[in-house]
Amino acid sequence: MVGSPRRRRRWPYVLLGVGVVVGAAVLYCALATAPYYELLPGQAQSVAGLITVPNGSAHHESGRLLLTDVEVDTMKYLQFVPAWFDPNATVVSAGELTANLPASEFDAQGTVDMSESQLIASAVALRQLGYSVPEHDVGTTVYVIQPGSPAWDQHALQVGDVVTAIDGVPTPNPQALVAATRTHQPGDTITLQVGTIDHPTPGRAVSLKLGSMRTTGGKVEPLIGIGDKSAQIASMGTQPAYEYPFAVHINSDNIGGPSAGLAFTLGVVNSLTGGQLTGGHIVAATGTIHPDGTIGDVGGVAQKTVAVQRAGATLFLVPSQELAVAQSKATGKLKVMGVSSLSQALQDLARIGGHLGAAANGPPAGAGGHSVPYDWQDSPWT
Repeated sequence: MVGSPRRRRRWPYVLLGVGVVVGAAVLYCALATAPYYELLPGQAQSVAGLITVPNGSAHHESGRLLLTDVEVDTMKYLQFVPAWFDPNATVVSAGELTANLPASEFDAQGTVDMSESQLIASAVALRQLGYSVPEHDVGTTVYVIQPGSPAWDQHALQVGDVVTAIDGVPTPNPQALVAATRTHQPGDTITLQVGTIDHPTPGRAVSLKLGSMRTTGGKVEPLIGIGDKSAQIASMGTQPAYEYPFAVHINSDNIGGPSAGLAFTLGVVNSLTGGQLTGGHIVAATGTIHPDGTIGDVGGVAQKTVAVQRAGATLFLVPSQELAVAQSKATGKLKVMGVSSLSQALQDLARIGGHLGAAANGPPAGAGGHSVPYDWQDSPWT
């Protein structure tokens, strides 16, 4: 009698196949980059070591004045689970954070924002101390370059360039640049005078062959490719030049973005006026600074609040719009105050015992110093 055939055992093969699939999925999640970023608490550091003023003008700092940043990490799919359980982490899409720009262009924009904030912080601080700091528009700042445009394909311009003239015609603002461009036809070759934010003039000469674009009205216009596709004005900025009474240098320490503007402004003021601005306390600040001394909002305030707490800060100055977010993360001895202007920030520092001395050398005679927006000596908190 012939025995019945034995059945093959398929389970080992099935389990092996499942294991291979699961292993491959885990490997993919561990190695593949997701279109998301994780925001984490960064570092909080003293601004004193990043600011240089002329010899004889600087003062030793009592207490510490901190700036802070946010750690921005690209994400692997496997990192989503721990990120969801981390109360100090925020996951944002690439589109939300970078507007889907190439990484190099997004990073370059951060460098532009930081450079602008340094220039403005120096001007606002010196004006606060009574120095005259005239300014005038010198060019159009490139902030975005359209892929496939002449500026992109011909490698003629970079984010952060400042166009000061086209064929000898000054372009002190985006409107002037557009007007100068529209005196030409698509296919014409133009010569741009191009400098940098720190040194807009005299710059270098750049030749570029104009492309073409069709406006919403159907008209064909010449195209450079550094602004909005229809108007060529959006994503360009007016670049001012400031006439400082003396040199103030601020080191960015490889931080991008404009959010250190308030901290830099307070740091310059503190360095030039006795170093007692924080009243001996550890104070942190974040916020963009505008030429008129007003303070604008920033991102990542939740993470920044955690960072300054870890650094031992007892006071954190944040834009008024971000006060609730910062307060939601503040614990222990950290007090958070919302500020909308440099004057208000100085008043809040006076509340904790901070004070200003006279500027080391004072505004030079005949320098055209103007009245200080906030008279510290008359403060009820002094």
